[in-house]
Amino acid sequence: MRAAAAITVARAAATLSRRLGRGGQTLPGVIAGRIAPELPRKLAAELPNGCILVTGTNGKTTATKLIAEALRESGERVLTNSSGANLRGGVVSALVSAADLHGRIDATIGVFEVDEASLRLVAAELRPRHIVVLNLFRDQLDRYGELDITAAMIAEGIAATSARLYLNADDARVANLAGAAARPDLVSYFGIERLPERLTDATTAVDSDRCPHCGERLRFSRIFYSHLGHYGCPNGDFERPRPDVAVVDVQHADLDGTEFTVSAGGDLRQLRYGLSGTYNLYNALAAVSVATGLGIDPAVTAHAVRTTEAAFGRVEKTDVAGRTLWLLLIKNPAGFAQVVDTFLIGRARPRVLIAVNDLPADGRDVSWLWDVSLEALSQQQPEVVTAGTRAAEMALRLHYAGTEAAVASSVDDGISRLLSGLPPGGDAYILPTYTAMLQIRRALHQRKEAA
Repeated sequence: MRAAAAITVARAAATLSRRLGRGGQTLPGVIAGRIAPELPRKLAAELPNGCILVTGTNGKTTATKLIAEALRESGERVLTNSSGANLRGGVVSALVSAADLHGRIDATIGVFEVDEASLRLVAAELRPRHIVVLNLFRDQLDRYGELDITAAMIAEGIAATSARLYLNADDARVANLAGAAARPDLVSYFGIERLPERLTDATTAVDSDRCPHCGERLRFSRIFYSHLGHYGCPNGDFERPRPDVAVVDVQHADLDGTEFTVSAGGDLRQLRYGLSGTYNLYNALAAVSVATGLGIDPAVTAHAVRTTEAAFGRVEKTDVAGRTLWLLLIKNPAGFAQVVDTFLIGRARPRVLIAVNDLPADGRDVSWLWDVSLEALSQQQPEVVTAGTRAAEMALRLHYAGTEAAVASSVDDGISRLLSGLPPGGDAYILPTYTAMLQIRRALHQRKEAA
């Protein structure tokens, strides 16, 4: 009875929240969990093939979508939090929304992206069979603190389960999470063996270059971006583990995607992924790693990777009056730098809107803007507009990097300035933080409706 009441009240709250224009992706889960604390565990137990949790600083939404699509194409009925609501309430909301009043769910497996700080709560309740950890970068210092705190929270979540782990071998702090696994044989690694020089970026701020065991500075033989690469402790206390699934070659890469070769289980596989950038290559690699671990047909995985479209705001393209706008989410130094390096460097006079908010979902502390290497951008002579609650600070950061920016009075004003003078067929780039991205998508939708 309590479970049925919780589901009923939570759904009513979701409906009311949506009618009030407040979304409704998280509130139902919060309410259901308070009425029936045992409900999340009971609902998760309804999934015969269990749950997969995906966590890490960057790439959760994209990697989750790729894994979910591969599972669907293999015949699974997948439940996922596709809205991106990845706190405990958002994950529980996805379960509640899929359940009938008897707590039955018409799905065979769940794939949920989970906020790093929430993993310990969600993992203990859902008892996942698989956990994916993508990377660890400094992000929202007011919420997470430094990386050792974030890593400890994730390790606590892992230790509460007997899940198989899929860890990024190229991130030392992530690879070190193998110590939290229930058994050593439950750990699989993914990583990159080789990349063309033009796809690497050694200028990105390094967030974690210390041995997770002794604290000595790691020695890198290869750096792909930030602290992701091939490393070893000079004292011999920690070495990069050998990946079970690895990118061994990249045949072609441009703004339309990447063609690459993966080694998995002793076999070489040719894949194409429609999203650009080394950071997105890691997302595809994580999905291939999970699919390999689940025994999904490699041809099915390859098709899913090739055909899965970008999640909203993550390398999302939209047409406005015959002009192409690229929406490229930014939220921390490593991600911001990768977006700049992939989409703006090498393009003459790119037109750019950078929208930075400091709302709770973005993180109140925006000092990270000063850790992004933006000096190379000035050489492209970009035409930049800044918008959002921290538009002035973004413009100041650009000024010290050698680029002058116009400060818009609002997000909508920023879009108008971006489009002004952009010829039909032209491209422009929008780099928003999370809440600014939601505002921009609404503003673009309103423009299309009015056209």
